[in-house]
Amino acid sequence: MSIIKIDETSSARKGKGAVSSAGRCDEELDLLDVLSIIFSRKYTLALFTALALFIGLGVSYLLPQRWTSSAMLSVAEAAQLHSMEKMLTELQVLDIDTKITPASLLTDFIRNFDSPRLREQYLVGTAYFKQLAKGLEQSPEERNRLINSILSGNIESQSSSDSKKEYRFYEVKYSANSAPAARELLQGYINYVTSVVEKELQQRITYHVDMVKGKAIGQYNLDKKRVENEHSIKLERLEYALQVANSAGLKKPVWSINGTSTYDDWDYLESLGSEGLKRKLKIEQSVEDPTLLNVDLQNRRVYIEKLQALKISELHIEPFKYMRVPYEPLYRDSPKRSLIALMSAVVGLITGCGYVLLSNAIKAYRQSLKKKADTPD
Repeated sequence: MSIIKIDETSSARKGKGAVSSAGRCDEELDLLDVLSIIFSRKYTLALFTALALFIGLGVSYLLPQRWTSSAMLSVAEAAQLHSMEKMLTELQVLDIDTKITPASLLTDFIRNFDSPRLREQYLVGTAYFKQLAKGLEQSPEERNRLINSILSGNIESQSSSDSKKEYRFYEVKYSANSAPAARELLQGYINYVTSVVEKELQQRITYHVDMVKGKAIGQYNLDKKRVENEHSIKLERLEYALQVANSAGLKKPVWSINGTSTYDDWDYLESLGSEGLKRKLKIEQSVEDPTLLNVDLQNRRVYIEKLQALKISELHIEPFKYMRVPYEPLYRDSPKRSLIALMSAVVGLITGCGYVLLSNAIKAYRQSLKKKADTPD
C-alpha cells in the first residue's frame, strides 16, 4: 500500500510540473504569437506610421509663425556715460556717493528687463497687442489669456556666463508673428526699460540728495540759532556792563599794571569805560544778521544752495552699450519639425500596434464563440 501511495504522489508532482512547464511554454508562445501577429500586419503598421508622420508634418507647417529679433548688450563705456558725467561730477563735488557704476547700470537694466510686471505693462500699450485683441471678447479672462500666450517664451534674456565668455554681455530676444513686429517690439521694450531704469535712478539720487540736504539744512539752522543766541547775549552783556560802568563813574578804559588795556576781556567789560562800551554796543547793534560774519555758516549756506540747484530730473542715462542693435530677422524660427515628425511616427506605430492586436483579439474571440456554438453539448 505504501508503495502505491508513493507512486501516486510522484505522479501528481510530475503532473503539476508538466502543467507549470506547459504554462511557461504557453506564455512564451503567447509572446511569440504577439510578435508574429504584429509582423504579419506590417503593412498596416506602416500605413498607421506614415499617416501619423504626414499629420505631424502638416501640423508643424500649420503652427503659428514665429520671428525672433535679438540684440546684444554689454557694459556701458565712456561714450554712453558722457550724458550723465556732468551730473555725477557735481554730486561727487558735493560729497554725495551715488555708487553708480557701468556694471550696476547693466544689472539694473537686465533686472527690469526680466520683470513680468514691466513686460505686461509694455505689451498692453503696443499697437501689436491692440491689433491682436481686436477680435477677442472684451473680458478680463480673454485679455489675460492673450497676454500670457504672447509673453510665454517670447521674451528672454541670456547672460554671457552661460557661454563662458571672458567679457560680460547679455543677449535679449523678442518674438512675434512677423519680422518687423519682432524688431519693433524688442526696440520698444529696450527703450521702455531704459526709461524705467532712468526714472529709478533719478528717484534714488533724489532720495539720497534730499537726505543730505535735509541734514545740512537742519545743522545749518541749529548753528544759525546758536550764533543768533550768542549775538543777543553779547548785546545784553554789553548793556549790563554799560550800566555798571555808568554806576561806577568809569568813562575811560582802565589800563592794567603793565600798561595794556583789558577791553577785550569779556569778563571785565566794565574796564572799557562807558564811552568805549557805548561805541562797542553801537557797533554790535548795527549787525542785523550775525550769521553773515560766520565763515562756517556761510560755507554751509553755499553748500545747501548747490544742493538745491541740482537738476536731477535732467539726468539721462544709457545703461548699456550695443554690441548688436535689434534687427529685423530674415528667417522665421524653425518649429523643430524633425522632433515633431519623430514623435508623430512613434505615436502612429504605437497606435498601429494597438489596432492590430485589438482587431486580432476581437477576431479570435468571435471564432471561439462560433466554435462553441458549433460544438454539440
